[in-house]
Amino acid sequence: MPKDLFAPSPLSQFVVANCSALTSAASLLGGPEAEQRVKALVDELTLAPAVSRRLNRALDALEDLLSLRHVDDLDRVEAARFAMIDPEHPAVEEVCLLLEGLRAARVAEDSKR
Repeated sequence: MPKDLFAPSPLSQFVVANCSALTSAASLLGGPEAEQRVKALVDELTLAPAVSRRLNRALDALEDLLSLRHVDDLDRVEAARFAMIDPEHPAVEEVCLLLEGLRAARVAEDSKR
């Protein structure tokens, strides 16, 4: 069966399906600048025929944000924003699910190549 050249990739499917949640999570964890970076990532990912190095770096940054990689660095905005989040807030579970989904989509994307 021939490959459908116009079928969306697993990664773009995940990002488009979770665009609003990813944008909200980025805003919560990284502020307005992180939110804008995610919006740009979504736009670029939906238009790009393949995942470029630059897109991979943006996806790495998103994964770092969702995984709370930099919350212990007091010079970064993530530390202050993370400190304001109530651990019982429903967004905490949503961020965890988004991180799992993003990682799974990236693995699916890599295995598709």
